[in-house]
Amino acid sequence: MKNKKGVEKMGNLFQKAIAKQKQFYIYELIKTGMFTDISSLTQWTVKELRHEYERNVLQRKKKKIGG
Repeated sequence: MKNKKGVEKMGNLFQKAIAKQKQFYIYELIKTGMFTDISSLTQWTVKELRHEYERNVLQRKKKKIGG
C-alpha cells in the first residue's frame, strides 16, 4: 500500500508540472499577440506549445539582440 501511494503522489506531481509547463508556454504565446484564443491553445500538447514558442518567441528575442 505504501508504494502505491508514493506512485500516486508522483503521478500527481507530474501532472502539476505538466500543467505549469503548459501555462508558461500559453502565457508566452499570448504575450506575442499572435494568438488570442486561449481555449484552443489549452488543447495543444506541451510538445506543440514548445515548438511554437521556440519558433516565434525565441526567434524574436534573437532578432532584438542581433538587430
